Amino acid sequence: MTRWIVTGLAALVLVGTTVASAEPPLTPSGPPATPATSSPSAYDSLSPGNKRIATALFDAQKTSTTGTPTLTLDQIARERRSGKRWGDVFQAMKSQGLIQAETLGQVLGRYDRARHSRS
Repeated sequence: MTRWIVTGLAALVLVGTTVASAEPPLTPSGPPATPATSSPSAYDSLSPGNKRIATALFDAQKTSTTGTPTLTLDQIARERRSGKRWGDVFQAMKSQGLIQAETLGQVLGRYDRARHSRS
């Protein structure tokens, strides 16, 4: 009977050390890792079709003579990403005097024609 008790205790000790060694060692936690790359700009995160529209709006405002500072591609893209539709972005730019075209379709048509004539 003592043999069974000793064998049982030995088995418990053996299982206890196996379980204890299976736990990962505790390491002090340092500062969280920061990503090596910065997050993409609002323009870079747009789809190719949306990039085309943003670029067309950007190019269209270069003809503005009102003295109003023009918007960057990133500012135009941020307007779109904030939930506005492209028509709303166009109207806002037009009301500020940044764009002279009557419709967003005219802006896109001129942009596409200029792009084709360059290639």
